Amino acid sequence: MIRYDTIRLAAYVPTPEAEWTVPYYTLSFPQSHRKRLLDLYRLGLKWPDKSLGVPVGRLNALLQALAPEVVSVAKWLDVSHDEPWLYARRPVPHDVFSTLMHTWVRDLRPEKEYRQAVRDVLSELRPGELRWERREIPMLSRTPTPGGTAEPDGRLYQLLPDALADRVLSLKPFTYAGGSLEFRGVARRPSDRGAELLSWPPDRHEDRDGRAWWFSALLTLTLQTVPFSPEFRIHLRCGVRRWATRTGVHGLRLPPRRATSVYLLADAPWIADSPESWASARFSVGRLRYDRDLRAQRWEAGGPDGMLSRLRLRQPLPEPDDLTRQPTNWLAGPERVTAAVVYSTMMGSHGVKAGLMPGDRVPLTEWFESALPDGLVRAPDQVRADRYLKARRRAKEHDETPEPDAWETAARRREMAELLGGGPLRVEFRWLTEPIRDAGVQALATVLGLTGEAARKPVRESGDRRGETLSWQMPELTVELYLARIGGLADNLLLSADDQWRTSALHKAIAARRDQVVQLLPGAAADGRASLALVEIHDPDAYTPRSADPKFALRLGFRDAGRVTQFVVNPRRTTVRPADVKTARSRKLEACWMDGFRQLGHRVMPDHGLGSAVPADTQYAALWLVKRRRDGPTRQADLVPIAIRIRPGESAAERITGWDTRTGEWVSYPALLMRLAESAELPTVADTDDIDTDDVDDADDGDDTEPGWAPESRTEQRKRAVADSVQEILFSLRDRPTLLLAHAQNARLLWPWLQNGHIERDVVQLHGRAPQRVGLQGPGLRLVRVRDNAGTETPQWWGHGEQIADDGAEEERFGIATGLWKPPGCGPQNRVFGSTGEKAGPGTKVSVMASRWTFRTYTRDGKTGSMIDTDKLAWNPGLLEVAVAGCQPGDDPELWAALTHRLRQSPGRAPMLALPLPLHLARKAAEYVLPTTPDQSTEPDEDDGAVQLCFDFGVIAP
Repeated sequence: MIRYDTIRLAAYVPTPEAEWTVPYYTLSFPQSHRKRLLDLYRLGLKWPDKSLGVPVGRLNALLQALAPEVVSVAKWLDVSHDEPWLYARRPVPHDVFSTLMHTWVRDLRPEKEYRQAVRDVLSELRPGELRWERREIPMLSRTPTPGGTAEPDGRLYQLLPDALADRVLSLKPFTYAGGSLEFRGVARRPSDRGAELLSWPPDRHEDRDGRAWWFSALLTLTLQTVPFSPEFRIHLRCGVRRWATRTGVHGLRLPPRRATSVYLLADAPWIADSPESWASARFSVGRLRYDRDLRAQRWEAGGPDGMLSRLRLRQPLPEPDDLTRQPTNWLAGPERVTAAVVYSTMMGSHGVKAGLMPGDRVPLTEWFESALPDGLVRAPDQVRADRYLKARRRAKEHDETPEPDAWETAARRREMAELLGGGPLRVEFRWLTEPIRDAGVQALATVLGLTGEAARKPVRESGDRRGETLSWQMPELTVELYLARIGGLADNLLLSADDQWRTSALHKAIAARRDQVVQLLPGAAADGRASLALVEIHDPDAYTPRSADPKFALRLGFRDAGRVTQFVVNPRRTTVRPADVKTARSRKLEACWMDGFRQLGHRVMPDHGLGSAVPADTQYAALWLVKRRRDGPTRQADLVPIAIRIRPGESAAERITGWDTRTGEWVSYPALLMRLAESAELPTVADTDDIDTDDVDDADDGDDTEPGWAPESRTEQRKRAVADSVQEILFSLRDRPTLLLAHAQNARLLWPWLQNGHIERDVVQLHGRAPQRVGLQGPGLRLVRVRDNAGTETPQWWGHGEQIADDGAEEERFGIATGLWKPPGCGPQNRVFGSTGEKAGPGTKVSVMASRWTFRTYTRDGKTGSMIDTDKLAWNPGLLEVAVAGCQPGDDPELWAALTHRLRQSPGRAPMLALPLPLHLARKAAEYVLPTTPDQSTEPDEDDGAVQLCFDFGVIAP
């Protein structure tokens, strides 16, 4: 394996004195107009005085669909000033803008009783008289925060990527061996962040069965900041956009309870009476959403009473039914309109796999760099931060995953015996299919090193149900495995298609299944200790309607019977070769048992290997916030803080504990899971009104607040609740040196100090309280904030070096590198590092030179051939940003960054964790608060940090 001493980032920074201005046409709304719109919006609201701004999300969506040239930089229309929020590279025709504004204003208050009020507002606003003004926008404007972090002008988060995208579109097409890619821009909303470029026409891939699949190259540009850095960064993400291809009997299967994006391209302006010159080369984006009244898919903001129905279009949008039944027919642009439905993993498998490997990303990145203006340069290559870390030999990337050896399994048995206080390990497996049952038994024997023939004993359950117990007697541990069919418990909940949206019907169905589980299972252990149940259920696609998936109800029912649960899915289809199915199944079941043991509190601690530099009694802690949405499985909004504490030197029972927010004490990890499940309890009253998912609050997890609500909004209350919880947790950790870990994207909305605009070195601030030196919160406290690549907040990267070619010339070498990284030439008090891991799961056997478009040569068994990798998953390990925010006097920040990096390294044969172990355990505990994820991906995307182990037979994350 090649060792790289530097990594290159797809990130770009302004030089210190650089200036770059770009002309835009802007539209200002006078403050009086904004106030009038706010008064209209407030009509009929339950708490009108709490609304301080007008939401423009639906107008932004309308502009994105019908006026893709317009860039919006706001989610709310603030009445306190009259700064423009709409920008365009050319003026929008008055008739076009007036038509869109009239439609949106009517949509603000569509109720019959407010029609006259709408007319009055429109007569006062006279949108047709508003004028677009040309302005020179400084693209590199930024000011430092008190913590030394660059703070760009807020509108630049949309405008700077948009201006860069325009420069890229002026380049000659990107060429590769055998072809070229020509790009188009894509309309974006503020919630989409940044700019997007798409290659068009799409590329076609034909699989082994002769079936065609369609895809495009995708470039995404976003503006990001880095804590304590005086310069912001532009991040470039290179990937693929796959288009919906496979259809079933009823057409495409669209994700339930969320919109599906459709990219639209017309050869004429959308709005009737628009001048022909207003035709856009950009893709518009519309969204299809299921309409419960129509019982069919409809265009978002459409339907009988929607905004689209009030507009006179030059050409209509495709009929949703036609589009979903024959999606590939619209890729060729029949009837002057091209439409491409974005593929989702909920639609089934796709012949083109996700992501790009460096072999594709590097040339695309270098092509993009030729469009950079003066003053924007590539960020310096990162160098190894190895003052404390020593290289560790790991298994070769392409080796098969080794079986655990006798020493490893014996140690696991000893630790389990210690955890159970010398008692036997009693687990059960509720199975559906015999192949999975047999693989589960063998997997348990493998991970625990159980030898010899198991003793079998038949057992009768309630009624005529029968099972059997298998037992092994090992020197360190007695293991008892109870096997029984799960039967009808894994079937659909008793929920009809008509009832799937009714909260009371869902609660009733869940309660009934939960009672069935309790009646079947024996009671909880007398000592109150949780036991483990491995439960096989059907593939999520097997449940109709989707909300009839019983996983949520089973988890609650098994919890009532004193059991933690690990689910194994019986896939409806598999993409691996028959010869590989057995191996994939075995690996999957082994990982399931290991994750089940994690729920019992068993987890091998990584050896940090940093010696006496880290105090011997250092404990690790992590905070994770679970924000439950009202349109989720429980149909209730809630906030649940989860804190995990790890004390490596303690006994097994005390090694991993969790914070019980109700009692204010640290409890064992399985006890925490059982108590967290109580927060997922459903109300006993029948109930709550049925919800409309279009109106569900969807607070962004970014650095934004809620400008549309008064200070004592629900978010404000949650911020105060989080501050109280964090203060209690910090106080409980004061007895010894502590490394506290927090995840930026997860916690910063409700702990604002974690935001880049607020964070300061060696200071901790809880919401609503004065900032304090970190030592006042704990004499041995160190606080590290990590950030992953969600939202491209950390850049794509690759290992970079030079090598000598056969002709003696130097050429670039690139690949994947594991390590801790820092900026070159940084001082000893540098606070921001990057942590990277090796390829894992399906990415281990994919060459870094794999390409979606180009054939490459290979040599295997002495023979040379060529191949193309369009059907290979290009999984790249993401870059985890490690910001050492809080240190004690005299600390070396690199030491605590190195410790954080080492906490990602799992012992044994598992790949590196996506997050340090304490955060990993906290995030996994959240499954007991959010037992199901309705739209969980069945295929990892590139750079997917959540993937721990992946097999084509199924995706698992131990």
